[in-house]
Amino acid sequence: MSERGFTLIELLVTIALMGLMAVICWRGLAYVAAQRGEVEREALELAHLMRAFAQLERDLAARLPDAALPPRKEATELPLAVSFVGNQLEILRSAPQAGVLHVRYRIDAGGLARNDVMLLPGASALKMRVHAGGLWAVVGEPGVQPPVRAAAIEFALEDGRGARYVKVLAL
Repeated sequence: MSERGFTLIELLVTIALMGLMAVICWRGLAYVAAQRGEVEREALELAHLMRAFAQLERDLAARLPDAALPPRKEATELPLAVSFVGNQLEILRSAPQAGVLHVRYRIDAGGLARNDVMLLPGASALKMRVHAGGLWAVVGEPGVQPPVRAAAIEFALEDGRGARYVKVLAL
């Protein structure tokens, strides 16, 4: 008479293999859960960044025309409604109810602020270059400055971790 069923050793090997598979799956799930939190943090950071660049683009598009402003004493490649000194960008723009709005972007301890309202937390530097006369020039730095008005502006935002985000806007 032959017996049917599994031996004790076969059952122990099966249980050990199932336990090993459970440990591997558990580690994989823990990794996925940790990455999910990181992805959500990065998605929030990118949403803030896109909103900041969109606001910069809207303010630049609504700037006052050069004909509406008095000329500057020194020649510059920037439009008359735009100035950049240090880590501070100033734009004179039209606003429907307010008429002329003075918009000021600056880097402070918390990040990039627009008129004292935090726009991009964690930003540590705001840099700007202009494209004029076929070359890129850093605004405010001594050196070769283009003799014509800028055709485009490049904004570069840096965060505390060393990441650099760049947006080029046509004028």
